[in-house]
Amino acid sequence: MTDDGQSAICNGPMNNQEVQAYIVELRSIEDKFYRAILGDTDSYMLGIRLVRAVADSLKPIADLATLVAYFQRTGSDYVIPIADTLGAPQVMLLDYQLALGAAFYLRAQEIVEDSARADVGARLAAARALGQRWVMLDEHETQRYGRTFFRRLEMRLPDGFSLYTASELDWERGHIYVLEPMLLDPTTSQPRRGAVPPEPRQEFATHEELIRAIEALREKYV
Repeated sequence: MTDDGQSAICNGPMNNQEVQAYIVELRSIEDKFYRAILGDTDSYMLGIRLVRAVADSLKPIADLATLVAYFQRTGSDYVIPIADTLGAPQVMLLDYQLALGAAFYLRAQEIVEDSARADVGARLAAARALGQRWVMLDEHETQRYGRTFFRRLEMRLPDGFSLYTASELDWERGHIYVLEPMLLDPTTSQPRRGAVPPEPRQEFATHEELIRAIEALREKYV
C-alpha cells in the first residue's frame, strides 16, 4: 500500500497474518483522513457522513479477507457516486482515496464485532445445550517480553455473574494479575445497564494468589 492510501495489488490469497497487517494499514489511512480535516468542523462532520455511507455500501462483505481483496481492486472513483448522494458540494474537497480507506477500516471493525457476537452466541448456545453452569466468553493469550499475558471472561449462565481475569504489565510492579467481578445479561452476555459490580477490582503478584481469589469468589457468590 502506498503512502496516499492507494492499494498495491497482491497476487494470490493472503493468509490471516497478511490480512491483519493490511487492516493495520487501513487504520493508518483512517488516521490520515481525519487528521486532515480535524481543524474544520463542517469538513469533519461531512467526512464522517461520507465514510459512513461508503462503509454502508460494503455491508454485503462479511469477512476480512474478502474485504481486503475488494479494497485492493477498488479506487477512489468508487466514492464519487456515493459522495454525490450526500447533496453537499463541499464533499469534493475531501480526499476520496483516504476516505475510501477509512470506510474500509470502519467496515473491518464491524466485521470483527459481528464475528465476536456470533462466536459468543454460539458459545452460549453450546453451553446451555450441554447443561454447563459456566461459559468462557472470551479467552486470549499472547507472548511479550518473554512472559505469557492473557485475558479471560467467564460467565455463570443462570444469573450472569462473571469473572474477568487477566495478566498485565504494571510499569511500577511488573507482571501482575487482575480479577474483576461483573454482572452481565445472561441472555446476551452484554453488561447490565446500571449494574454495580459485586466486588472491586483486585490485583495480585502471583498466579497462585489469583486462583485462590477466583475460588473464593465462586464460593461466595453461589
